[in-house]
Amino acid sequence: MKRFWNQTIEIKALIISMIATLLGFLGTAFLFWFNRYDIPLAILTSGVVVSLSWFALHLLRKKSKPLVKLDIILIYLRLAVILCLTIIFAIIEINLSLVIISPIFLVISYLVISLLTLLAYIRKGENDV
Repeated sequence: MKRFWNQTIEIKALIISMIATLLGFLGTAFLFWFNRYDIPLAILTSGVVVSLSWFALHLLRKKSKPLVKLDIILIYLRLAVILCLTIIFAIIEINLSLVIISPIFLVISYLVISLLTLLAYIRKGENDV
């Protein structure tokens, strides 16, 4: 546990988002038997988007000179991806009556996973500014 808290904020947030995604997906996996696969897939999709964005932020931080503008652009890009996916799946659901991923649960799971990644800022070290 001590090794976890010694990691950078991006790595801690990445680990937390992957654990939250996995727990959320496994917790709702029983819905596949009730033909409600849209909810677990929404959790999985939003978790993958959040995890990939934290991984990209980690890769940007590994550079010798961190660029704050790229960090902000990446965070807004994550929001834009979720918004585009929500609109696409809502259009598919309304026009084609085909429910692949629930747009409502996509947004809710994105918010929950993103808020859980704020736990990475607990016990923030002196070198994580």
